Amino acid sequence: MGRSTRPAPWWVALLAVLAVVASGCSVFTDDGDDEPAVGSPDTTLPRAATLLRVASGDWPTCLNPVTCADPTARTLVLQHVLPKLMEVDADGRYVPSPVLAGGPEVRVDDETGEQTITFVLAEEARWHDGRPITSSDVLGTWLAHRETPGAVVAAGYERIIAVDDTDPLVARVTLAQPWPDWPELFGGYTGWLLQADAFGTGTDLSGQFSDFVPFGAGPYELASYDDQSLVLVAREEHWDPDRQAEIDQVRIDRFADLGDGEATGRVGVPGSIDLLIPTGDVPEVATRFELRRTPAPSVVGLFFDRRTAPLGSAGVRAAVDAALDRRDLVELAGVDPDQLVTCLGWLPGEEACGEDLEEEGASAEETDALLEADGWPVLLDGTRGRPDLPLATPVSYDPRLEGAEAIAEAVVDALVVRGFTASAEPLTAETWMRRDRERGTGIGVFAVRLGTAQRASALYRCDEGSLNPMAWCEQDSQVLSRELVDAASEDERLAIAEELGELAATSRSWLPLHQRTVRWLVDPDRIITPDQAPLGAGPLGALHDFDRADR
Repeated sequence: MGRSTRPAPWWVALLAVLAVVASGCSVFTDDGDDEPAVGSPDTTLPRAATLLRVASGDWPTCLNPVTCADPTARTLVLQHVLPKLMEVDADGRYVPSPVLAGGPEVRVDDETGEQTITFVLAEEARWHDGRPITSSDVLGTWLAHRETPGAVVAAGYERIIAVDDTDPLVARVTLAQPWPDWPELFGGYTGWLLQADAFGTGTDLSGQFSDFVPFGAGPYELASYDDQSLVLVAREEHWDPDRQAEIDQVRIDRFADLGDGEATGRVGVPGSIDLLIPTGDVPEVATRFELRRTPAPSVVGLFFDRRTAPLGSAGVRAAVDAALDRRDLVELAGVDPDQLVTCLGWLPGEEACGEDLEEEGASAEETDALLEADGWPVLLDGTRGRPDLPLATPVSYDPRLEGAEAIAEAVVDALVVRGFTASAEPLTAETWMRRDRERGTGIGVFAVRLGTAQRASALYRCDEGSLNPMAWCEQDSQVLSRELVDAASEDERLAIAEELGELAATSRSWLPLHQRTVRWLVDPDRIITPDQAPLGAGPLGALHDFDRADR
């Protein structure tokens, strides 16, 4: 992948200096306790400029905002450059971004069933080239997702039947039928708004922007990118003063020692590095670094396939719950037991958390009583079952999920002692979800992105023929899921989600364990990080609010 360049703004000469210096010696040579290495702010930047140096174990393999599904591209590059219509705040709620003049209006036509979202754009919103952000950009973004083969982040765009861009400041987006996750269009967690007149001759963007994004409206613009390093440069006068970047430049370098997922022993880090983003285990580094944890928008839990026996029985699910000590399971995953999720049901934030869950540890007596009451007696061989049906369930785990195998094996051990026939098997969440009804899937140890209340009806949908084993199918839950579509405000959606959470808690639809976190390291004597960042944005969330402590 070659380095890309652009028409020369003021900082091109400076980047040339950085490239020459980097080519003359490895950037990863000194330990963090040494004096600043070549490439540090003192030796590469003008006196008035500031630089943040980041070392990352993961590296983006693509950049195209339509076809690239690499989460590293989103967290290291795209979220700092591209705008959104709706965005996610620190609590996981969808909120209007500064690109909008206010909250969108959502209406459903009683006759046609079509849903229309009206976005009013802020007059001051500008692309990096100074052009205003208009409704034509909304139209162009939709067409790009519709017409680009392999548009992997296009979920939801196929539901759109029209985008009215008659008024440059008003975009009316019409969907064929109501969809509660509409904030994911042109924003949300993974979507973006694109500059339509930067596409060239058409809206098929395949093959474009693979190693560079030449447009944007965020606090930073991408100055250079290759397979070893990238540079973000702050806008001198960003159109949104609340997001004016404090640090002038951010240089991110790929550091292989942070990317093997099995970092052990001491890892030498050059003195110029301010922040480390490892993959997997946190390595041993210089004492100047402080460990930080950033919440991720996903929760690890035990999910039950309720389509078939025995887990179709609420009594059996309750017995599984009673047989397990969730605090022990969390500890097996390498997580502090204090991070145990203490509620059942929906988890977009503390406001909608279902009923409280008191963790009293495993109870053999309660487990046996629940199974006996549900009609699962002990057989001659010591297992439980009925004449035509053993009390059997596979326990699947995602092999890509840290700690999942240990959790699955502990669940198997706990269930076998109480008369279940169980075994652990590696299986990705995607394969687990696709298994047919006759075969069943048993219990799954997976991480599921929960995000906001808006996504409740999608995650727990109960359509006829649905292969979603996480769904519960009581009539009340279906009614509440439909009400989410018509909810007029985020507060109303959260209230409905809380009701769904109560239903999930009552029926033991799943057993949450812990919310995932991203671990990273920062030198607090050099870098000031913001108190809050958008949920799921990673260590560099709210990058514009980072500042140097050693100015």
